[in-house]
Amino acid sequence: MCELRPELNGKMHWLQGRAGTPARDSVDVFYCGRDCQAGHWPRHKAHCQNMRKRRKLLRAANLLKLALLTYREVAFDVDLNKIEFQDGLLRLHQNQTARPKRRLFPSRITTSTEHKEAALANNQCTTAMALLGRLTRKLLAVGTASVIEFMDLHIGKPIFRTQLTPGLDTSHCPHTVLRVRQLFTGENWIIDTTGCQYGFRDVLIPYEKYLEEKACRIIAEPATYDAVETKDLDYFSTLEFMNKTQAQKKAREVERRARLHFAAFVDTRVNNTILDGSAGHFRDTADRHEAISGRITVTEERISWKSRMSTLASIIGEP
Repeated sequence: MCELRPELNGKMHWLQGRAGTPARDSVDVFYCGRDCQAGHWPRHKAHCQNMRKRRKLLRAANLLKLALLTYREVAFDVDLNKIEFQDGLLRLHQNQTARPKRRLFPSRITTSTEHKEAALANNQCTTAMALLGRLTRKLLAVGTASVIEFMDLHIGKPIFRTQLTPGLDTSHCPHTVLRVRQLFTGENWIIDTTGCQYGFRDVLIPYEKYLEEKACRIIAEPATYDAVETKDLDYFSTLEFMNKTQAQKKAREVERRARLHFAAFVDTRVNNTILDGSAGHFRDTADRHEAISGRITVTEERISWKSRMSTLASIIGEP
């Protein structure tokens, strides 16, 4: 039925501005034509504009997760030989005797996208908070008017847990997420770029819904999100047990160079229109991810940074 003239039947025009928005309180609206839609604009303007902001927020969240997983996929630092799922636990079997180095993720060991993403995101909350800081602020500065905070939680109700084998039990480790408060509307959202390690597929979830569904216990209250790419590395460099060997220091320096390269990429290759465009455009860029990643080459000692940034540029967008 037409929202303005319900007595009319026939072909209705769907309000396209609501396509691709996260479901919270949205309701599909139909009109019999453009004139009816324009006539109803004063009544639906505020809600429609809010839907567009939500769509941009959802796109930003998806891009953040995609950037993190791509970064991890081409610079994976664990020598995995098998992925095994049993009784709610995803075991990542690793070779601890191998010399530490960055490598492509060994996609041959699993055919499950869900398990692959869980392996890429495992124990990466701290990395994500640092690596994605600049990109997060840049994306959310475009049309979303948001206050961004980070907070630590304990996930009480995961779909499954991910564990390195052999490795320490990390089931009690805090999980770090972003809380985004949208100005003017007062909406609170959680952006969880590493939730796939718990089997969570959604990246953007209403704040209260996230806490309730995941049975979360707040460990650290929300604080201003001002992390830079090397925040965690700078802290690790002050810890004695993480600076005992030259191998530890070298690995951290390799990671530091990668982070700074990523920062330069965000500054120069992410533009103000990145969250615009049709829903199909974003589906297409996501679909290109597998084909692009498959063409990256790795040398014996290092990954080609040029190939890495070309991949991210192809996925996230061109200037």
